[in-house]
Amino acid sequence: MNPKVLDFVQRVGARDFTEGQVLFREGDLPDNTMYFILSGEVGIFKNRPGGEREINHLSAGAFFGEMALVNQRPRLATARIASREARLVVLNKEILMKLAGGSPQFLFNLLKYSVTRLLAAEDKLQRVKEEVQGARKDRGLR
Repeated sequence: MNPKVLDFVQRVGARDFTEGQVLFREGDLPDNTMYFILSGEVGIFKNRPGGEREINHLSAGAFFGEMALVNQRPRLATARIASREARLVVLNKEILMKLAGGSPQFLFNLLKYSVTRLLAAEDKLQRVKEEVQGARKDRGLR
């Protein structure tokens, strides 16, 4: 994450969390909050057949949960503190808009980082699609 973005969010104030604390669960209704990790680690989990599976592991400098600020869909995953302790900034839409209003650069950096993550996810999806198609072809399937 861009250090300038972290500088802005640290002005809001942070909260301390302990290992195992759930920040939100997959399927929860959106609550208009997102999170910035100042210290510690957060695991992102999805329910899969056979149980829960960690799909991402985030550390200081990362942010997550921003989708809850832009749409009214249920949470797509569960976020849980994965380190002994963690310090996070919890932003709601009102605070985010104040930060953005005071610094368009903040909003630009946030958007830039989000787009980078989206493009990386798109690339990964394309690779998986190509692997599946190759495996089907190897087995003589269409």
